Amino acid sequence: MQKLRKWAARLALLSVLLAGVLLSWAYWQLRASLPVLDGVVAIAGLDEEVSVTRDEVGMVTVSAISRTAVARAMGFVHAQERFFQMDLMRRQAAGELSALLGGAALESDQRVRIHQLRARARVIAGQLAEEQSAILHAYVDGVNAGLHGLAAKPFEYWLLHAEPVAWTAEDSILTAYSMYLVLQPSTPEKELTRMNVKEHVPPSLYAFLRAKGSEWDAPLWGKPLLPPPIPEESSLANWSARLELPLKNSNRLEPVFPGSNSWAVSGDLSDNGSAILHNDMHLTLRVPNIWFRMQIRYGEDEPSGGRYRHRVTGVSLPGAPLVVVGSNGKVAWGYTNSYGDFSDVIILGQASPGSYLTPNGEYPLETVVETIDVKGAPARRLAIEKTIWGPVAETGADGRKFVFKWLAHDVTQAIDFGILALETTENVADAIRVANKARLPSQNVLLVDSGGNLAWTIIGAIPRRVGCDGEEPVSFADGSCSWQGYLAEDEYPLLLNPPDGRLWTANNRVASGEMLRRIGDGGYDLGARAGQIRDDLFARESFAEHDLLAIALDDRGLFLARWKEHLERLLADESVLQDDVGKALLVRLKSEEALRARRDSVAYRVVRAYRYMLRDTLFTAWLSAAYAAQPDLKIGSLSNQWEGVLWEVIEKKPAHLLPAPFASWGDFEREVLKATLLSLGADNKERLAELTWGARNTAAIEHPLSRFIPLVGSFLDAPVEAVDGDANMPRVAAPSFGSSERMVVSPGHEERAIFHMPGGQSGHPLSPYYLAGHEAWVKGAATPFLPQARQHELKLVPQVSP
Repeated sequence: MQKLRKWAARLALLSVLLAGVLLSWAYWQLRASLPVLDGVVAIAGLDEEVSVTRDEVGMVTVSAISRTAVARAMGFVHAQERFFQMDLMRRQAAGELSALLGGAALESDQRVRIHQLRARARVIAGQLAEEQSAILHAYVDGVNAGLHGLAAKPFEYWLLHAEPVAWTAEDSILTAYSMYLVLQPSTPEKELTRMNVKEHVPPSLYAFLRAKGSEWDAPLWGKPLLPPPIPEESSLANWSARLELPLKNSNRLEPVFPGSNSWAVSGDLSDNGSAILHNDMHLTLRVPNIWFRMQIRYGEDEPSGGRYRHRVTGVSLPGAPLVVVGSNGKVAWGYTNSYGDFSDVIILGQASPGSYLTPNGEYPLETVVETIDVKGAPARRLAIEKTIWGPVAETGADGRKFVFKWLAHDVTQAIDFGILALETTENVADAIRVANKARLPSQNVLLVDSGGNLAWTIIGAIPRRVGCDGEEPVSFADGSCSWQGYLAEDEYPLLLNPPDGRLWTANNRVASGEMLRRIGDGGYDLGARAGQIRDDLFARESFAEHDLLAIALDDRGLFLARWKEHLERLLADESVLQDDVGKALLVRLKSEEALRARRDSVAYRVVRAYRYMLRDTLFTAWLSAAYAAQPDLKIGSLSNQWEGVLWEVIEKKPAHLLPAPFASWGDFEREVLKATLLSLGADNKERLAELTWGARNTAAIEHPLSRFIPLVGSFLDAPVEAVDGDANMPRVAAPSFGSSERMVVSPGHEERAIFHMPGGQSGHPLSPYYLAGHEAWVKGAATPFLPQARQHELKLVPQVSP
């Protein structure tokens, strides 16, 4: 027995030692994959020395004479800090995530693979202009040098039991394509939703619900587009609205609205004579952040004594050799998603199953088979039916086939690296020409310069659509609807130096009339956020950078103010919720006079929840037949302008739109309020006090592996904390969505500029820069735009052949 105890003790000790060895080995492997920050590294293909420095938050400055040397160094740094992120982006766009992550990614791969973006990327990479191609290939070589320069493969591959795959030129194009997937619809859902609703409700109701605008519109020119009138009862024959009681929370997810804020003021309104630009791009937030802060310096010495002719500061996208948004000291630029219409859904006309009709006669349907590798499982084969317009993306229950035609499919127009030319522009006029020629997901771009000028235009291709508006599925068979090339540069919408010296975009309808027709309606956002920005801009006559930051941090719930008053009136009715919860809610609403999306606000959360419950309940009743045919129907796919529809109905209370079995709108709203409080869990006044906006709007900024590997998130995710802000105000914030960067800059005065970024520069959890700067983003504290005190310097030098 004693011997057994000794052996057991020895085995226990051995187990501890082995565990210690394994942990030490794992820690060593983790440390070995840290990027090289100091010293000298020889790089093959480099023909000059390049300096790579990092400041206290890990912002990188790359300095060289040639732009190709800068690109090679950018690739080296991106790979060392963010290769796994780059790998996910290329795989997402190519529909190849399953090979790395397994079956959990298969649905995503199948949805994307029909676009065959890898094959398109290969074509684009091979046809770039000579200078762009040279920069791209230098970048690719730098990426692979950076990957192989790590002492161990990036730690994520150890966790996944996988090996990293070398980078190629087409992978950088795929990285750009990944932004298409984020910023533009890649499925026919929106148009098919509209067709479904149109087929199940009377025409007058469909026209009402398909509102193109509301009083919240805030275009740069033109008047608000008001919703159509409430349909007359006589136009709704054989239709009725009905609900089942008791009302239940629909639990419909609120889809995020990828987009951004950007605004600018002219030199006449700034305190330094240069125009000032604000830009923050709203995207899904993750660790590491999508962007990588960088300053690049290049060009021959100037006679004036400056070391480099060009200095460009901003953010890059790991995977591409570009400064995506930023300032070159003379011109600054920033984007917001334009929500123009850059795709069509085509109803395929078929005389026989294996062919389709075109203006030039009957064509055979082509079928190609793609193979999707799945880690740990057999490969899947995906048959794709192709037409001259694009792939068949959906087959209806009635057998109709729907083709998805998309700007991203056109290899002559989808992507190039033309925005490289923004780095060397001298003024807004130069930048406009660059923007209208460059090819990337078509965006609003705001441009400002050190001379005080400012402009708005579209960057990226704009299809010339003829014979239809593209907002609903349509046949292309007879040629009456078609795309006839793309707009020429002189046809692009443009607003240059408006008399009031102010520009703003926030994913809203920007243009009017003919210019709106050219851009198209791709589902632009309600104008409440843009209108609040506009009003903030017109509240002042003079601006410095901190004044534009104050607008960015505006979390006033002006948009919901009328809903708060409406709810107060409802609660004041003696027949409504005269229990402790109702009384406590009324007191709470009145105590928070100025509604704000602050983490401690109960009023904001309840008012917001009530509005959404009201919307979901009414649309469920109005569109019951459409929901039966499409259970996952999203109201925003029908129209994002539903606020005007909802408010008009609640204000005018038309009896013929009241859902049965309710006898009055008062009865209906009381039931909706009860359902709202029940869904929030407000069963007593103590619980009501806990229902703060912060308890719901809690940041959940996660590493991509958190979803696939349990327990990893506790080591890799950003801290969980309540955040201020919401969708319909300048300070956009949701649990895993919001400002992916925030930049306020006046060209020529970059030392005063402000920058925020969630997460940090590095993708490695042991790096001091993993979450550096994140706290400032949460708090909205002003942080510098330019690189600060140097902490590390790495020299990249030419590799000498043996």
